[in-house]
Amino acid sequence: MRRNVGVAPAAAGIATVLFVLWSWLTLRTPTLAGLDALSDGPGVEASSPAGQILAAFALASSPVIVYGVVAGFALWAFRRRLNRLCWAMAASIPVAVGAVYLLKAWFGRPRPAFVVPLISAEGLSYPSAHMTAATVAAVMIGAAQVVTRRRLLVTRLTLLLLAVVWWAVFANRFLLRAHFVTDLIGGGFLGIAVASLALAAFRVHVNRLTPAWNGDVERRVGVVYNPTKIPDLGTFRHQVQGECEQRGWLPPLWLETDAQDSGAAATRRARRADVDLALVAGGDGTVRTACAELAGSGIPVGILPAGTGNLLARNLGVPLDMAEALDVAFDGRVRAIDLVEVRADDREPDYSLVMAGMGADALIMAETNDDLKKIVGSAAYVMAALQAVNRPPFEARIEVGDDEPVERRVGLAMVANVGAIQGQIQIAPDAAPDDGRLDVVVASPERPTDWGAITTRILARAADAPGVERAQAKVVVFETRAPVPYQIDGDAMGTCTRLEARSLARVLEVMVPGRR
Repeated sequence: MRRNVGVAPAAAGIATVLFVLWSWLTLRTPTLAGLDALSDGPGVEASSPAGQILAAFALASSPVIVYGVVAGFALWAFRRRLNRLCWAMAASIPVAVGAVYLLKAWFGRPRPAFVVPLISAEGLSYPSAHMTAATVAAVMIGAAQVVTRRRLLVTRLTLLLLAVVWWAVFANRFLLRAHFVTDLIGGGFLGIAVASLALAAFRVHVNRLTPAWNGDVERRVGVVYNPTKIPDLGTFRHQVQGECEQRGWLPPLWLETDAQDSGAAATRRARRADVDLALVAGGDGTVRTACAELAGSGIPVGILPAGTGNLLARNLGVPLDMAEALDVAFDGRVRAIDLVEVRADDREPDYSLVMAGMGADALIMAETNDDLKKIVGSAAYVMAALQAVNRPPFEARIEVGDDEPVERRVGLAMVANVGAIQGQIQIAPDAAPDDGRLDVVVASPERPTDWGAITTRILARAADAPGVERAQAKVVVFETRAPVPYQIDGDAMGTCTRLEARSLARVLEVMVPGRR
């Protein structure tokens, strides 16, 4: 993991000190009176062509418009799973607006005497709301450039453009005599303080590392990704490429999945290329397929969560923020975890990392509307669950390890490699991904209304309660008289009458948070 914290905390502290010092010098001492004297004379005429252009620019650069741009960038970041950057941008808006309002009321400084009478120049003067907003926007857009690892030339050109716009706002407010010069500079300090504080509070790592090159060893990463799960492939590629450059790694090997292959062929290419790290970007299905191919290879897997559930990532503590997940993938620690071999009837074996089961869970996965899932996320499963609980139970023969088989009439029979499902609900609280054992959960409702009580017992982590049975074993077999739907890691797989699950202990290496 990165040992430095970036420039945001230091920038927030320095800018805050400078704002306080500047405010004291401006409002409590005559030290900066010479700067303020520049606003004593008349500026442009409001009715002149120049005045009308400046008035239009003042309206276009008003805080309402500028903060709307920041909000748009926050939405842009959210769609790209840059969650921390998104929340930092969103939080900076009310903090900046509130700070300007309170400080203006506290200081009570009037506008210059020759202020051009415009709607954008009403009220009190210190600090400048326009300059605060422009500065917040500049810092946040600049941070987005760094976080997404844009090319150095692109970043520099963007920062240059932001600087030009910032100075244009400064000049506009000065020429309209809307503020004293000290108001404008004070607004700049306040904007830096607010934006940097928001970035620091949400732990956005803003620090462009110097590209390195390790001459002793050439390391390369293979990137297996599902393009349907990546909303902005350009930004995604820039991020991964930038992380490689900054660590002295070779350019990444890009391996795209498609509708006919969910990642097996792409991962085999990465394995043949003998990459040092495999990044897997997609949902649980893509992650499951890629990890199955990498089991026993000694190649560590870095998970870049890009699906709806992201259950393996959540259970291993891998951040859902794309920038943080990349940090963990490159700089985290290696953890060896189990893989579950799943055989349905006489078919070829499949593999699970999270949970596999028959009955209600499979029905939920099969009946969840994919379009609804894109809109409301995990909440889409609730609608499917309401339909699944009305299905009648099925007869099952359950064999757990070396124990005698038992007959049950069940609604759900599941094996778990990890404990939590959506919403961090612990359905198998004793499950550990590296203990070499499967956790078995069997739910036996007599009627649909029993599901409420069963769910309560599961959430209460009751070991064995009416309607709920738990066990642990290395091998588990479920057999039914009639075909029953089954699922693996959230993917509906069809139906079967026999499901055998076997734990393959610690055959997969995954990057998780922590230092090597």
